[in-house]
Amino acid sequence: MLFSNKKIPTSISIGLFLVFVGLYLYSKFTYHELWKDEWQAWLMARDMGWGELLGSLYYEGHPGLWYIYLKVWSLFSNGGNDEMLIQLAHAILMVGVYALVWFKFRLPIWLKGLILLSYYPFFEYGIVSRGYAFVMLIGFTIVLLLPKVLSKKKEDKSKDLMILGGLFFLICQTEVYAVMMAGALLFYVLLEKKGLQNFTSVFKDKTFSNLLWSSFAGIVVFLISVFPRTSQDDLSRAYLSEPLSGEVFFKGFQGMFANTFWIGSIPDTNVFGVNSLGLFFSVLVLSGLIYFFRKEKNIVFTFLFFTIGYFVFLITIYTGGVRQWGTFFIFFLMLLQLFFSKKNQTGAKLDYLQIGFLITIFLFQIRYTYLAMDKEIRHPFSNAKLTAEFIKKDVPEQAAIVAINKFEIAPVVGYANRNFYALPEGETFTYFKWVEKIYLPTEGELKLFAGYKNVNRIIIITPKKLDARRYPNAMLWQSFDNYSMKNESYYLYTLAK
Repeated sequence: MLFSNKKIPTSISIGLFLVFVGLYLYSKFTYHELWKDEWQAWLMARDMGWGELLGSLYYEGHPGLWYIYLKVWSLFSNGGNDEMLIQLAHAILMVGVYALVWFKFRLPIWLKGLILLSYYPFFEYGIVSRGYAFVMLIGFTIVLLLPKVLSKKKEDKSKDLMILGGLFFLICQTEVYAVMMAGALLFYVLLEKKGLQNFTSVFKDKTFSNLLWSSFAGIVVFLISVFPRTSQDDLSRAYLSEPLSGEVFFKGFQGMFANTFWIGSIPDTNVFGVNSLGLFFSVLVLSGLIYFFRKEKNIVFTFLFFTIGYFVFLITIYTGGVRQWGTFFIFFLMLLQLFFSKKNQTGAKLDYLQIGFLITIFLFQIRYTYLAMDKEIRHPFSNAKLTAEFIKKDVPEQAAIVAINKFEIAPVVGYANRNFYALPEGETFTYFKWVEKIYLPTEGELKLFAGYKNVNRIIIITPKKLDARRYPNAMLWQSFDNYSMKNESYYLYTLAK
């Protein structure tokens, strides 16, 4: 009975879901501190006009759906409630994701519970407020609707097909990895329609052609919004400088398998690099995934199609890290829904090796969730909020605060909600551009700026201690360098003009 798909009473199901959502919301709103990636998207959405926002997405490398969504939410900003608005906007999406898994996925109840507590759905994409929530919300809706559309008669599916086409378009506006998901799911439709045997006729099929053109339109809009329009030097700092190298090859392979599915079984690949145990575990994970899906040929070929495309991207464009590799795990969950939909139709059961492999994946996932939440509760995500609280309390409003390294200072700006300046322009800022080089002003420039602002001294905020030889007259005022999950520290200096 443990591995059956037998339904539990509706009242118990709703009760369990509410308990989980309560746990999730309490964890998110009580303990999570927003960091620079979360604040950056919000500050762009809040402080840019529509045209500037949509025209700046190529700096971010992310398409527009998350930013447009935040732009709407930013209309409710009054300057003091931004943290709550960001968290609430994201939490609403995530509760929708969890509801789809719990109430709509055709999986055994034990497996649904394990998914909800897994590291990526719960913490990396659930607690941390990022646009990956849209990848799950739209992706999970697609795999719920897709079997219905594929099984319905032509005259019964027009509305569902229209919705599905819109979802294929929208998922391309979430992440580059989601564009690959759309391509892989389109390949799955091709296989289900026996398109490899009759390639010409499948293009005349209404379902396939509708999804094909919807995906094509989504990819075109995606490329228009995020295609890099900057110098080669900037690109070399944002993307892989040595694609297809041996190091990148093995790092991508280990990252997408052992470091994603059996997360925590080896040290973080992005920090500690590749090792023989990690590569061995990666081979085991890949073999286990192929074995798990093996009896559903269209699903296993879809999995391999996505895996190859995903791996090619990792070793040629951007290798990424835990946050990016987690999208592979999300696609695995999407395939699980398709797989169990097939199983439920045929009445077939999982064998013990399949069950054992699934359990290993989710044991590693849940253990990592526990480790992450333990750190989240005991330590701040960064020291940004503490720094901002000090600034609001002890730095007069008329004081001029100059930030060195806008990239790192962004979360302090968000929490402090006041003007910070950046040189050499000497203008206030909130958001930053990822490809911008860090400008390190001289002490003389800082003194000139103090004179320009007509103040006796300025406050300098920096993520690293200043070099005493370069800034001999800058006095360290306050340090915020306690341990944090992101190892982000801040230092406040004063400098007389």
